[in-house]
Amino acid sequence: MTEDVFLADLLGRLPAADSSIIVPPGDDCAALDLGGEGLLLLAVDQVVGDKHYLPEDTSPEAVGRKLLARNLSDVAAMGGTPTHCLVASATSPGCGGDWLARFFDGILEMANAHGVQMVGGDLACAPSDNVASLTILGRVLRERVLLRSGARPGDVLLATGTFGESFVTEHHLFFEPRCREGVWLADSGIPTAMMDVSDGLLLDASRVCKASGVSLLLDCPSIPRRRAETTLSQALSDGEDYELLLAVPSHAAAKLLADWPFDDVLLTRIGRFVERGDGLVLDEGGQVLPVEGYDHLDGTRP
Repeated sequence: MTEDVFLADLLGRLPAADSSIIVPPGDDCAALDLGGEGLLLLAVDQVVGDKHYLPEDTSPEAVGRKLLARNLSDVAAMGGTPTHCLVASATSPGCGGDWLARFFDGILEMANAHGVQMVGGDLACAPSDNVASLTILGRVLRERVLLRSGARPGDVLLATGTFGESFVTEHHLFFEPRCREGVWLADSGIPTAMMDVSDGLLLDASRVCKASGVSLLLDCPSIPRRRAETTLSQALSDGEDYELLLAVPSHAAAKLLADWPFDDVLLTRIGRFVERGDGLVLDEGGQVLPVEGYDHLDGTRP
């Protein structure tokens, strides 16, 4: 069973959301209305040894950095600003206090860079693999929050950054979450939908399509690749890119691209949403692309 199939069943078993839940499970973050003009964003992610990093080749600081950075990317995808976090860590018997201290050094350095305060958590010893989970809190104005479900027929698909070969280049450890870019995009009021790419460009783009009830014509040759030798297949399916995908009305795309203020980050038009409710991703010739990416339940491609 794939992650998406399992989650669809699980979410269908949840009780109806009460009035405080503005964004229910199924997006990059949940969003709660606790009063006032803003929404509280919440998300949780984890890192597991031999899944999200190679223990023998990865410093504890890099593991901690990645744990927080993954969560920051989720807040960025909603157009929000991260504020606080909690960390639960279970380390294997082979990891002593020095490893754990350096792991938290990595979290704290990234937290300081993004104005995030650690406010709690839990420590434990695991029987084998290292596992750590981080819960992120953030804020966003109600009228600025961006969801996966807002893409409309005729909108174009833009993407930040480059794609593919995240592990071999160590991008998966040292990427910069697009926090400033996400806030700028939300403040512009132009995007109709947004999410981050963690499981693969193709798989995550298909999730935007399904959430929005549209399909996508993907301009494969225009997708920016991480290196000259990166293949199209790697750019589409490797994952761990932590870039933003955003839907933009076609009449506003040129202005958004012209106004883009981040010279160090690419913003590229890579597709167009079309009026088909089956949530498919098609190439520029209209052929359906098989959805490939990373599946978290078994660590394989669906």
